[in-house]
Amino acid sequence: MPGNNFKKIETVRLNGSNFNINSLDNFILNQRVTECWRRAGNAYRLLPVSYTENWNLFERREKAQKIITALNSGATAFAAVKDSVIIGFALLTNQPFGSVKQYLELSEFYVSDKFRRRGTGKLLFEKICCEAKKAGAAKLYISAHSARESIAAYIKYGCKFAEEPDKEHIAGEPYDLQLEYDLSTRIYEVSDKYKYIELLLLADEQKEMVERYLHNSVMYVIDDCGVKGEITVSDAGNGVLEIKNLAVMPQHQRCGYGKKLVDFICEKYKGQFSVIQAGTGDSPLTIPFYKKCGFTPSHTVKDFFTKNYDRPIFEAGKQLIDMVYLTKNL
Repeated sequence: MPGNNFKKIETVRLNGSNFNINSLDNFILNQRVTECWRRAGNAYRLLPVSYTENWNLFERREKAQKIITALNSGATAFAAVKDSVIIGFALLTNQPFGSVKQYLELSEFYVSDKFRRRGTGKLLFEKICCEAKKAGAAKLYISAHSARESIAAYIKYGCKFAEEPDKEHIAGEPYDLQLEYDLSTRIYEVSDKYKYIELLLLADEQKEMVERYLHNSVMYVIDDCGVKGEITVSDAGNGVLEIKNLAVMPQHQRCGYGKKLVDFICEKYKGQFSVIQAGTGDSPLTIPFYKKCGFTPSHTVKDFFTKNYDRPIFEAGKQLIDMVYLTKNL
């Protein structure tokens, strides 16, 4: 997880007022490559390719000028900034392409050496995806450097091989891998549930309690230019499906993601279970939410939170004491 330094990183939209020819003078690329993906017949495999890419001052300013020119032509760019220094940047073109003009391209995407693998790239990638979606694109297109680390990052973000590889990009960079990222809102099952432990702990803040049900449950995430929330369910027996955990990232709450997850589960398990239930504290936030989703109060387990948690649990300023169960027919 990102450390304290990451919390000091902010993302800014670049423009003529905050970006100039000298803005990348302190950017440290230092990308060390040992393996690259190469096509062999109908498949790709990793081959040893060793070099280190760095930029001198002339190359940094050349890159800055490319961004300035693109911005003047209507492109969009974001930078990750720490202590007034750009440590990452991403550039989105404004010219749709593809058979139905479904693509906008992520044409520049770099993170400074010491800030890689700390969430900076993901932050920028999600910003660019949101902008591409707002501009009407269905997919983000990436002509990606074939280095093992670069492709691993794109795969982690959810990118796949482009359905329509662009001939001009292939001709310009024949060793690049042509990738795309689906910008539609998707809900899908995930197997690596521990990957989302910080999200789970937003709804159930004692890890030991989460671990009691995590292994025997199914988790779905809602992905809208990045994962925004999750819902975890399990078979409670007697035709009852139970919501064990439901969480949406704080900055994306009250955007409808929670209800979309509940509606998805209700539709998916309709016919497999007769009732869906959710247990929650007597909170002024969660009880109204479930009622809005069509749930009605069923029963209460007295002193659940004081008996099962090693510290007092508060939500919206209220200490949670009893577990309130709500149900809905499927």
